Amino acid sequence: MPTLPELYQPMKLGRFQIPNRLMMAGMSAGTKTDEKGDVTPEMIAYYLERARGEPGMIAIGASQVIPPKKRLFGPHAGIALYNDDIVPSLAKLVDAVHQYDVKFGIQLWNGGGTEGTSHEELFSPSGLSSNVRTARGDDTARYRGQPNRALEKEEISEIVDHFASAARRCADAGFDFVEIHAGHGYLISNFLTPLFNRRTDEYGGSFENRTRFLLEVVTAVKNAVGDRIAVGLKYNGDDFLGEDGWTLEESCRLAPIAEKAGADYITVTAGLVGSPKLTIPPMYEPQGCYTDLAAAVKPHIKIPVGTIGRIKNPEMARDLVAAGKADFVCFGRGTIADPEIFLKTREGRLDDIRPCLADCRGCIDEHLLRNGGGDASCVVNPRMSRELTCVDIPGSASANPKNVLVVGGGLAGMEAARRTAFSGHRVTLCERRSNLGGQILLARKMPGRKEIGDIVPWYERQLVKLGVDVRLETEVDLNLMKQLAPDIVFIATGSAPTVPQDMMDVVMNAEDIEIIMLDDLVEHDLEAGGNVLVVGGDQNGMVVADYLAQSGRKVTVAESLNHFGGKLAAHDRWYLLNRQNAKHVRRIKNVHNVQLDPGTNEVILIGDDAPESLPGINTIVFASDRRSERGLIEVAESLGAKTYVVGDAHDVTSENAGTIFNNIAHAYDTARQV
Repeated sequence: MPTLPELYQPMKLGRFQIPNRLMMAGMSAGTKTDEKGDVTPEMIAYYLERARGEPGMIAIGASQVIPPKKRLFGPHAGIALYNDDIVPSLAKLVDAVHQYDVKFGIQLWNGGGTEGTSHEELFSPSGLSSNVRTARGDDTARYRGQPNRALEKEEISEIVDHFASAARRCADAGFDFVEIHAGHGYLISNFLTPLFNRRTDEYGGSFENRTRFLLEVVTAVKNAVGDRIAVGLKYNGDDFLGEDGWTLEESCRLAPIAEKAGADYITVTAGLVGSPKLTIPPMYEPQGCYTDLAAAVKPHIKIPVGTIGRIKNPEMARDLVAAGKADFVCFGRGTIADPEIFLKTREGRLDDIRPCLADCRGCIDEHLLRNGGGDASCVVNPRMSRELTCVDIPGSASANPKNVLVVGGGLAGMEAARRTAFSGHRVTLCERRSNLGGQILLARKMPGRKEIGDIVPWYERQLVKLGVDVRLETEVDLNLMKQLAPDIVFIATGSAPTVPQDMMDVVMNAEDIEIIMLDDLVEHDLEAGGNVLVVGGDQNGMVVADYLAQSGRKVTVAESLNHFGGKLAAHDRWYLLNRQNAKHVRRIKNVHNVQLDPGTNEVILIGDDAPESLPGINTIVFASDRRSERGLIEVAESLGAKTYVVGDAHDVTSENAGTIFNNIAHAYDTARQV
């Protein structure tokens, strides 16, 4: 009997029997096509790895239904549901997934007024951006300058036909269901939201008019596929914009109408670009942050209702189903962090599930934002998008195991130890402190970021399971290395904060100003003054500014670059900036030096503009520069050990240096070589 039996009750979906209440939510992550537009072996491997755990349903994310003027090809061009040529390729993927007891579906989608969702001119109900700040004329919004036109009335019926034709192709490919994506500020969602829909014809204004397009799509799709496949619908439960937005009351009102139009299930989601609540909420939002929306909609309909939004814990999923808040539960990023999450849930191995940290740095930024977009990754799962090429085989080195010494028990050290022990090597990990975790133990002390430390107990359990000899409060020196006689040494000794060289005069001459290094401040709970300057506005400086302002201090952040929090994920940074603004944290960019006025001893910021004095500063926290700690490299090499340097000890200056994303991935890739 399953550990969580409530999740393994069957459920009716159209004519289909769904074996359980778990769904892998539709995400664009994992979608990869070739130069002909066909599904790639990499994409098949991605879905197969997650299908092995046999969730009740799996969906492919946002797939374009409307043909562009010029079709693009390549790995990130997306699934072209507007073209019959895609059907044979999709059929191969469907057949592969169907070797498991899984119902497989795909989202029908168009991006509407959302910038970046098309390489051509955007179209939307009223020619408005789907970014809330842009649509409201907020001068703090980021304008990408992508043209956006209002749809002509006669075009709307053509688009409805495109949705229906795409659904037919999905049925022909063998999918079990389609999911009409009507949320998140995409095209159908644009019609629902008054802020984006300023039309004065029968598609704008009243509730009946704003829902007309959605209902026409549902009806057309249902007519196109009949009972061959099920038809799902995903829409926002609330836009959280007040009168400007689509509301929960309207969601409840729409649900029975959509059911009558042909929807076989409804998933209730939330979030818009540039709104107080984002579509992919970071760690600052509580787990299960949108589940109350589904619970409100559910009593109004008889068809199944799904819930989504920061759900990574199967026990939470069980509780939601048991309490009647939802009929099924969608897992998104949790399946990226651990592709075996459904298998481990089924087998009762809940402690083995690698937790999603809601960091967003790999799954969102690497996929959609940085360097023009690319393969999705994951801060805790470096195999993400590499399932086909990074095939890890337990005990692959057990026929010729090496003695491995890992020095340092931060993230990079724990991953190096885990991965080498997984291969069958004999591993000893030494950490000078009394706990594993390194800097992550400090990071989890920051307000709203405690969850970032969830990865540490997971590593601790894995190291025990794999037989790693973990030695805490152990300083490694020449004598200990000789005693252990390692064949291979990983130097994972991290980094330490430093004062920028050109600011040493401030440290030497600050008679009435307390100087504190970032790590000391947090690790030793040092008491800062009431007026603090934080030097450094990247990830470390930004979160510590929030930490300091939490208790009412006046905080100023000085950053040398033209932007703040560059190493943070965009969604993470958005919430953090809002938190800082609420606490009146002041941020100053393009600061190239910090000096003291020789007469008044006041702090002066030297930047691109005229020098600026900051009267009353009584504490300076240095949170910018760091130096790698590599003292044991020569010792290890002198003993003839093959030596690798990982994590911060390897790099503190590159774009990704110092991030969870970089340190785990670098240690993983390095350890695979052993």
